[in-house]
Amino acid sequence: MPSVAIVGGGFGGVGAAALLARAGHDDVTLFERGERLGGVWHHNTYPGAACDIPSHLYEYSFAPNPGWSRRYAPQPEIQAYVEDVARRFGVRARTSTEVSSAVWDGGRWVLSTSAGPFTADVLITACGQLSIPQVPPLPGLDSFAGPAFHTARWRHDVPLAGRRVAVIGTGCSAVQVVPAIADEVAALDVYQRSPGWTIPKLDFPYPPRVRAWFARFPALQRLDRAGNWHFHEFFTHGMVRDNWRLALLRGAGQFNIRRGLKDPSLRRRVTPTDHVGCKRVMLTDDWYPALARPHVSLISSGVSAITPGGVVARDGVERPADVLVLATGFKSHEFVAPMEITGRDGRTLADAWDPVARAYLGVTVPSFPNLFLLYGPNTNGGTGSVISTIESSIAHVLAALRELERAGASTIEVRPEAADAFNASVRAALAGTVWHSGCTNWYVDADGNDPSNWPWTWTEYRRRTAELAPDAYTLSG
Repeated sequence: MPSVAIVGGGFGGVGAAALLARAGHDDVTLFERGERLGGVWHHNTYPGAACDIPSHLYEYSFAPNPGWSRRYAPQPEIQAYVEDVARRFGVRARTSTEVSSAVWDGGRWVLSTSAGPFTADVLITACGQLSIPQVPPLPGLDSFAGPAFHTARWRHDVPLAGRRVAVIGTGCSAVQVVPAIADEVAALDVYQRSPGWTIPKLDFPYPPRVRAWFARFPALQRLDRAGNWHFHEFFTHGMVRDNWRLALLRGAGQFNIRRGLKDPSLRRRVTPTDHVGCKRVMLTDDWYPALARPHVSLISSGVSAITPGGVVARDGVERPADVLVLATGFKSHEFVAPMEITGRDGRTLADAWDPVARAYLGVTVPSFPNLFLLYGPNTNGGTGSVISTIESSIAHVLAALRELERAGASTIEVRPEAADAFNASVRAALAGTVWHSGCTNWYVDADGNDPSNWPWTWTEYRRRTAELAPDAYTLSG
């Protein structure tokens, strides 16, 4: 069997290594630049960090965990789960090791790592979309006199008690951070560029007896997982085709605002004008009550500049701040950055992806033999569990490796015509989705390109990745 190198130690990398081991591959090495496995769940340790997908769906189907403490698992439990799966499946991981480049030398992949060179027959990248923090080019940001940090690089050494804190951003991390720190700080200013839709999270702890039931009767957990899958798939249909379904989410969002806020002015400022689903829908029960606190202010005019002592909003008012928190998201279109990948004929992946990243089923790219991407281009969605998507991508990798073995070949590469036809169908289908209904979101770039989203249902993605389509790939060697 071929040797395999995996770059990235989050859900994608660990899941791939585990399933490869289960399939009999014994020469698999995983590289993770962090000191621990977990990926995004290792780096994002901000107060309130938790999943917004139900725990029983946000886990590997082959490694159910009946011991989740809550319906929506908190960050420490998720990281511990990833590490536990790695131990149970014997994943060989080289942590604190960064891969800076990978070059196809005509027969193998040659990796440059911080621990020295490494070669492998097959390369799998599992770098994730949400791994590189996005720091906006705010005038004066470097001049801020106090601590300033991104939520993904939380400074636990910075005390917040009794201090005035400014949070820039009102996306997924902000709706978790703000309620978590509101009781601790003296004053909290939240800077909003544009509001996003939220729906009730309805989170609750699992009592010990319920966890015992899940452990004793695994079918109960599988039933809960299936119910959550179909719930999310129902609304996936709404985002990609049957938009009438989104009216249900809009009603839930309006209810969430009404129950959390009594002030009519504040209600107006947090109510989006775009279609529900155009931006990622957020789940929260405590975001709006936190904004209603007397010492919390929502500044809905956005940010104009940063000064040494505070933040200047677009309304021209400078508000003092002791600590600056950037809840400004990630560089979501840089799927393998900062690693540089060079395929056949010296062509880099960056060249192949100019002007927009694209991959066949989000997994393979012409001119890059034996290279597989996990959570690659167009494998995101407005709803559903990325873990399920990653498992489908891994299934495609395993199908490709089985075909290599069956044919007695050493390399496999997607045909350019298959990749082009797939890409054309994706672009055509995306045009009719809610993500292209006119709002500004992190899925679509400034030129209208969408390298992020899958424009069909996840049932369809699972079906199409399960096996190799006839004539989609070329085998050689």
